[in-house]
Amino acid sequence: MMKKLVLSSAFIAMAAAAFAQPVSKKGESYLPREGDWAVGIDASPFLRYFGNFFSQADNPAPFAEYTNDRLAITGKYFVRDDFAYRAGFRLNVFNDKIRAFSPEFSVDPTNTTVEDSYSRTFTNAFLSFGIEKRKGKTRVQGFYGAEGFIGFGTESHKFEYGNDITQENTSPIRTEFELQFQDDPRELTNFSETGAFMTEFTKGAQFTLGARAFIGAEVFLFPKMSLGFEYGVAMGFSYEGNSEIVEEQWAVPVGGSAEQFVTTISNEGGSSSFKFDNDLSGGALFLTFYF
Repeated sequence: MMKKLVLSSAFIAMAAAAFAQPVSKKGESYLPREGDWAVGIDASPFLRYFGNFFSQADNPAPFAEYTNDRLAITGKYFVRDDFAYRAGFRLNVFNDKIRAFSPEFSVDPTNTTVEDSYSRTFTNAFLSFGIEKRKGKTRVQGFYGAEGFIGFGTESHKFEYGNDITQENTSPIRTEFELQFQDDPRELTNFSETGAFMTEFTKGAQFTLGARAFIGAEVFLFPKMSLGFEYGVAMGFSYEGNSEIVEEQWAVPVGGSAEQFVTTISNEGGSSSFKFDNDLSGGALFLTFYF
């Protein structure tokens, strides 16, 4: 028992002495210095990858995922050894197209088909900027600070059909698609209960503005490379504009007396909200590289 206690105490003392050294055996500084830049990435995938070597779990290869799920690129610049500016930027443009085929309408029956398609486009931009103050002279450093952020997003869904609506074909055979929204849990298709076909659904533009305070710590495992944890509290205002839906069908128009091809445009109301809360991610575990 005494032997284990002595060995444990010796190990702790050696570890403490090692982490107290700000310079490696080669004379390389572990800690960031004035004029250094830094890039941070999420450490979780790498830790899961190596940790699964000791379990029966699947072991997929690690991937590069940035620290903040809203930010694809994050960085810091040290104006002093203990003070840095930090910024983040994300620009995400997503577009895909789903195709399907329907029997072609013809007065004389044929065996040919026509193409229907559903395409969607998402665009998201996010920018943050703040300051970070650091404490500690050893390889374990604490930090704290504040940052502001602004975000903007758009979303649109479009449908094209191979069979047109005509007097001879007032209810054409078309493919039913389920809309796949970016952040909307409802289930909706391009077919309405009134028999109309959706051609466009444009979500209202989304805007976010807020501020965040954070605190964390880093352990410098190697010169200019650290493993750290960050947690924060944020408040923000979000606004979403009105959405626009365009549909077409064969019907009697408003004020009309006979059925014809009609295009209708309707709107859905937007929303706004204010929130003050802890980080929704529960904190971030990250690797940071300094150069």
